[in-house]
Amino acid sequence: MKRRLFIQSALGAFFIPAAGELFAKTPVIADIELPKPENVISKFGFVTDVHYVVAPTRLIPKEDSVRVYRDSLAKLRQAIDLFNGQNLDFAIELGDFKDCNDNGTREGTIAYLQTVEAEFRRFNGPRYHVAGNHDFDKITYGDFVSNITNHGDANGRMYYSFVSGGVKYIVLDACYNNAEGEHYALGKFDWTKAVVPDTEVAWLKKELAFGKEPVIVFTHQLLNYWDVNPVPQNFIIYNSREIIEMLEKSGRVLAVLSGHYHKGYYSRRNGIHYVVNQGMVERPLPHNVLGIVSVDRDHNVYVQGIYDERSHVCKKARAG
Repeated sequence: MKRRLFIQSALGAFFIPAAGELFAKTPVIADIELPKPENVISKFGFVTDVHYVVAPTRLIPKEDSVRVYRDSLAKLRQAIDLFNGQNLDFAIELGDFKDCNDNGTREGTIAYLQTVEAEFRRFNGPRYHVAGNHDFDKITYGDFVSNITNHGDANGRMYYSFVSGGVKYIVLDACYNNAEGEHYALGKFDWTKAVVPDTEVAWLKKELAFGKEPVIVFTHQLLNYWDVNPVPQNFIIYNSREIIEMLEKSGRVLAVLSGHYHKGYYSRRNGIHYVVNQGMVERPLPHNVLGIVSVDRDHNVYVQGIYDERSHVCKKARAG
């Protein structure tokens, strides 16, 4: 199956409740060759950079960014409605789940988090979160983890791993300004410096050594440090070289999925695919970005970009 595919034929039929002209656009995915359903071993949906807050549209010219906060919750609702018709193993959001008002309070910011989490909770399967820098504006780490739910043993944690369909998924938290482990909180951090601290690095080393499943890694900030042109340096995890060396040495990692850089990007290095997804908050409806990822029995990764998200076929590197 290789053509411009409509969700009706490629992902199964679904229904989006009427919401006026905002939802009039027909969702499509780009031209990629999909695996047969019987060959898919793991399948999940993702969104990133929802930035939910009640605030006026914000223009950030140096990032070519138009953040239309008023549409974020409706876009997430659209994504969850779609995900619920696709028989997914889980759904994950890749950070910057909520935002805050410049003059907002801790209590008001928690209310935004509770509202966007309630929408995400409508997904009829396991749900996971990745820590993003804006998730800790105005609120503490404890505030965040106590108002969201990760599935199973991951609950209450922001770096963790789980196995689904024979694939090991590793979630990293780089929302630290130093290697000693001082987490972002209450807006007291430098978002341009994101670090995976020493204790988490040691944990990651053990996770990569345990088990034999292929691995997909989730981050908010980026690891692909060699792409600083065009990706700005301040979007890259400070100790990314150390992390990349570990991922490559393991020989298990198929792909890294990230958010943070709202324009999106794709890169490949030494057999690992780096898929940076576009920010959901950007541009008004009917524009939207979300995706569904399928892993086949040969450990190829298919990223189906839905609406305006890009698609990628990430072939597994073969020995020799």
